[in-house]
Amino acid sequence: MAPPLYWGAQWLADQGILSWLAQTPFRRIFHRSLLIAAIVLLWPTIHWLRVPNLRALGLEPNPRRWQDAGVGFAASFTMMLALALVMLGLEIVRLRNHVHVLSFLNFALSAISVSFLEEWLFRGAILGLLARTMKPYSALFATSALFSILHFLKPDTVAPQVVAWYSGFALIPGSFAQFSQPWLVLGGFTTLFCVAWILGYSRFKTGSLWMAMGLHAGWVFGLKVFSENTRRIVKAKDSLPWFGENLYVGVGSVVAVILTGILIWAWFAYVRTDSKNSPQRG
Repeated sequence: MAPPLYWGAQWLADQGILSWLAQTPFRRIFHRSLLIAAIVLLWPTIHWLRVPNLRALGLEPNPRRWQDAGVGFAASFTMMLALALVMLGLEIVRLRNHVHVLSFLNFALSAISVSFLEEWLFRGAILGLLARTMKPYSALFATSALFSILHFLKPDTVAPQVVAWYSGFALIPGSFAQFSQPWLVLGGFTTLFCVAWILGYSRFKTGSLWMAMGLHAGWVFGLKVFSENTRRIVKAKDSLPWFGENLYVGVGSVVAVILTGILIWAWFAYVRTDSKNSPQRG
């Protein structure tokens, strides 16, 4: 699926339609292709497993959906901003001369689409299916580990001129390269696991995906804004284990994510007191 999508994106950019697609690397198209394939194939799997409706996955209508989504976004984006300010204050990164304000819209659209698709896949379908046959927190642990592993796989970039029908398969072996770097495994995998745990926790507490989607969107939006508008001063190898080459690697990132989780816990403990006390089986 990835090569035709990549060629289609390049064609649209050449026609002056969504010109920003011209800068999209093949590996990003590859990731999105995997996600789309998983979403498409998951629904026949759910029917095959005889799941009658969304309630069977532990999902219910949420009358406070917009509040939950807004709180989730505010919590995750605020902690991302705080982490970025710390890195700026320590002069690990520096703001670029030109801040691309207009690109914020593209970042927002990307954050919304990614959070919607991934939350329906991981916290909606996979966590819901596992919770039908496992204890809730065992299902949450398994889903968080799967989320972390899949997001930690980073294939090498394939130059546009060499993209062919087999290019997606050619990326797979190189996807495991980061596992040979202990600090990246410790920092990146741990951060992603904590992120997934908080997302699953909010899903259990609200019985819906709205807060999880808000949290996810805030993290993605913050990461993209940071990456686009800052440049590295201190090399990543010199700032490890505290700060990696991006906002999801390093002890600082783990702390920021844990603080986000504390904010969400406090929200449920002291403000949204009508939330569920504990996750239930689907």
